[in-house]
Amino acid sequence: MQIDVKRVLMLWGGYVRFTDCRGYPTMQPFMRESPEMRTQRRYLMRLDDETLEKVDKQVRKLKEKNEQHFDILFSRYVCGLDYRQAVKRAGISSRTYDGQLALAEYFVEGALIGAEIKIFV
Repeated sequence: MQIDVKRVLMLWGGYVRFTDCRGYPTMQPFMRESPEMRTQRRYLMRLDDETLEKVDKQVRKLKEKNEQHFDILFSRYVCGLDYRQAVKRAGISSRTYDGQLALAEYFVEGALIGAEIKIFV
C-alpha cells in the first residue's frame, strides 16, 4: 500500500478550510461555504468526512509532538500559501523549510499507516 501523503494533506487542508474548523479558530473568519456547497466540491469526492476526521486526528498528534512542523503543514496545506510565502512565514531558510516540511509529511504518513487508516487516493 502506498499513500500519496501530499495529496492526502491537500484534501485535509481543504477539509479543514471548509468545515467548522474545530480546533482551528484562526480559520473561522474565512468560512464562506455552506455544508451543502462543500459536498459538491471535488476534494470531498475522494475521501469521506469520516476518513478526513481520522486524518485530522493524526495531524493533531503532530501538533502535540512538534508545533513548528504542524505550523509548516498548516501554512502550506490549509492556508494555501505558496512556497515563498510559507518559507517567509516560517522564518527559516528554504533548505531548512524543505527538510522540516518533509519530516512533517513523513510523520503524517507514518501516523496514517500506524493507525491503519484506509486511504485510496
